[in-house]
Amino acid sequence: MRGRYSRLRRKGISLLTTAALMCVMMSGCGQTEETEETMSEVIPVQVQQPVAGKLTIKNEFVGTISPEESVYVIPMVSAEVLSTNVSVGDVVAAGDVLCELDSEAAKLQLASAQAQYDSAEAGVNSAQVGYEMAQAQYESAVAQSDAQMGGQKNLQMYQLQIQNETVQRSIDDLYEQKADLEEQKEDAQEQKDDLKDSRNAANERVQAAQAAYIAARAQVTAMETTDPDAVNALITKYGDETKYKQALENAKSACTAAQADFEQAVTAAAQTSSAYEQAKSGITQIEDGEEQLDSALADAYKQLEQAEAIMNITEEQVYEDTQKVIDANKKTAALGIDSAAAGVNSAQVGVEGAQVAIDSAEYQLDMYTLKAPIDGIIEAANLDEHDLASPGTPAYVISNKNAMTVTFYVSEGIRNTLTVGQKISVDRNGKPYDAAVTEIGSMVDQNTGLFAVKASVSGADDSLLTGCSVKVTADTYSQDDALLIPYDAVYYDDSQSYVYVAVGDTVERRDIETGIFDEETITVLSGLTTDDQLITSWSANLREGALISIQQAQDPAGSEG
Repeated sequence: MRGRYSRLRRKGISLLTTAALMCVMMSGCGQTEETEETMSEVIPVQVQQPVAGKLTIKNEFVGTISPEESVYVIPMVSAEVLSTNVSVGDVVAAGDVLCELDSEAAKLQLASAQAQYDSAEAGVNSAQVGYEMAQAQYESAVAQSDAQMGGQKNLQMYQLQIQNETVQRSIDDLYEQKADLEEQKEDAQEQKDDLKDSRNAANERVQAAQAAYIAARAQVTAMETTDPDAVNALITKYGDETKYKQALENAKSACTAAQADFEQAVTAAAQTSSAYEQAKSGITQIEDGEEQLDSALADAYKQLEQAEAIMNITEEQVYEDTQKVIDANKKTAALGIDSAAAGVNSAQVGVEGAQVAIDSAEYQLDMYTLKAPIDGIIEAANLDEHDLASPGTPAYVISNKNAMTVTFYVSEGIRNTLTVGQKISVDRNGKPYDAAVTEIGSMVDQNTGLFAVKASVSGADDSLLTGCSVKVTADTYSQDDALLIPYDAVYYDDSQSYVYVAVGDTVERRDIETGIFDEETITVLSGLTTDDQLITSWSANLREGALISIQQAQDPAGSEG
């Protein structure tokens, strides 16, 4: 029989003590050899009854703390940073302004969209005037058709006069609208000229910055020569090798600065050029509005000429001829109403399209103000004043630390013992926190070969810093309805586990099936009952059938009985 190695180490001192006692007993005076042999065969033992119960194994893991909610604030446009309002560690609320970007180009785009909207509005007004005139013509034609022969001519003349005055007023209104557009065009032209000058200045700056960068790069290339004679000449020029190397580093720094200045100049030139093109587009929209007004004026003059012609015919011809003209005008006016209504609808569609352009421009302008999307703490700030913000590069990282998460990694076997909602404990530098499992990974992590488990930490405070390591303790394996015995009472014969039990005054070996265990206790699945007297003490002479003397009994809890 072979016992567990760990058990032999634990019982080493007892073995030495027993051997010493045996030597003393063997050397005692006045005892016969037979008496000594009889005493050596009786083994003093301690016994304990197995206990039915549950054993739970706790495992410890290393976890990492992170906020449950963390967002990256990423610019949607490329622009220079004009001002910043926050730094790392600041507490912000959702909607707080983090920084402002240069939005001049977006403002010009909005102004252009507004000019286009004003032009479309003018088109609607013109179309509405045309519709009102068509309606007046139709009503006049109907009245003429339904009137009696007597004073109809005078009535016709009066109505035609009213129509003539209405057309004249519409012409006056169109001229006022055209004057307003002309003023807008002059303002837009001045803005375009200013932007043209700015664009030329920006292009000149690009050329100057490019020349400076090329010169700086040429100087670095000349100073980085591998020609020994050239290097010696440069060392002689600057006095010694240290000064030469320092001059080379200065030249590289100047080259880097010149390159950055050149890139900034290119960006500024592109923005100015975009604003100039938008101003040109605004002028084009205004000119389109003027063309619409000119077309409306032409239509109005035609209507005025038509009204005057009708007045002349009515004045000069007999009633029968007048009636023919009125009937024809009635039919024409009815068609004119339909045409004018279609014109109003078309113009209204143009206004709606222009409003969409304004909404789009306002949305673009809003992108130049970065705001906090959540309440939290600024954990990273990557933009300073005059930096160039660019899409795709996070400007800020904001974390809401009101709720913290711990992430740890476990084997597949332990993963299968955990459940969502299970309570675990977290320890940070000796300070405990309660936590509950919220997520159990279903895919192996490629870096660790384990499964990730996440838990929500209750009562998180400032000591739980983002990214810090903590100790996580969780109940893993457990067995219910098993017998619990001391771990040191189990022996092994190859792969067969067994124990010794006291049956009367003799020893009986009992093969058992074991389950899980910790440092003190092991579970027995079969082979023992709660009535058995398990021998818990150790002796080198323990064996099947050996004589024993029970010296001490222990209760199931392990206290002496």
